Amino acid sequence: MKRVADSWLPARLGIFFLLALVVQASLADDVIQRASDLLQRMADALKSLNYEGTLVYSHENRLEALHLVHRYEEGQVQERLLSLNGPVRAVTREPDRVMCVLPDGHPISVKRPSGAGGLLNTDGIFPEHLGDHYRIEIQGIARVAGRDTEVVGIIPRDDLRYGYRFYVDQETFLPLKSDLIDSNGASLEQLMFTAITVDGNTPTVSARVEESGLRGAPVAPVEGRWRFDEPPVGFQLVSQGVMDNPSGALVEHFLFTDRLSAYSIYIEDDTRDGLRGSTHIGAVHAAGRQIDGYQITAVGEVPPETVEAAVLSVRRVDDPSD
Repeated sequence: MKRVADSWLPARLGIFFLLALVVQASLADDVIQRASDLLQRMADALKSLNYEGTLVYSHENRLEALHLVHRYEEGQVQERLLSLNGPVRAVTREPDRVMCVLPDGHPISVKRPSGAGGLLNTDGIFPEHLGDHYRIEIQGIARVAGRDTEVVGIIPRDDLRYGYRFYVDQETFLPLKSDLIDSNGASLEQLMFTAITVDGNTPTVSARVEESGLRGAPVAPVEGRWRFDEPPVGFQLVSQGVMDNPSGALVEHFLFTDRLSAYSIYIEDDTRDGLRGSTHIGAVHAAGRQIDGYQITAVGEVPPETVEAAVLSVRRVDDPSD
């Protein structure tokens, strides 16, 4: 009898591991579905609700207090952001323009880029499309600004990109806290409401976010005389075009994304004061070098390794058909 029992043991272990894999896959699907639902409701709430509150922005061991007023009227979003400490600084976002008051009191107004997001750019995040480079986790319940939130983590699988941790209000689905995180889950920047008032009379708008904009853009073919050999893993070209530099020179612009993070490459034939090496402002990193008299600069809210690899990937060809 003992010999018979021993012969069944491998088969029973095989069935056990198979069932474990099935259960694990089912749980993973449930997490993806729950995260996708929360992120969708969060993106809708950010666009369709009227709210006002005080925020704290934490970065590089510094704290800044801000006051945000967000209004949604007749299908259009308006935002006003005012710095509460230091020199008076304010940003007002209208549907077609962005107006700023600089620390010296000087106002400027610029055309708002098509598809530009608000203070929190949460559009087009689809967890089901991020699995190759991010882990999706539901990280429990936390209390923020006196309200209960459900926490969604989008954690990078490597050191070439940053992720996010969103604290989504269980009542309104607004993100009451947002962390920019590295592959270890450590916070690099935080944006958190300390107090918020939501207009309860705001009509609920079903604004299903379509897979458009940067994160949902199709892969673009490379055209012209520039090529990108071995860009950082997971990033693909989705847009290219020509921009006017304030100096009058034309700048070629190439936009890459991994469907969550993104960086841009700018190429111009004016190498004066061009960046060589790397630098950063907060979590936004830049790297630059020169090729055949052209200035190559990569910029993005990504780790320094990513922009450095991005500029090294660039080469120029004599024949655009190559």
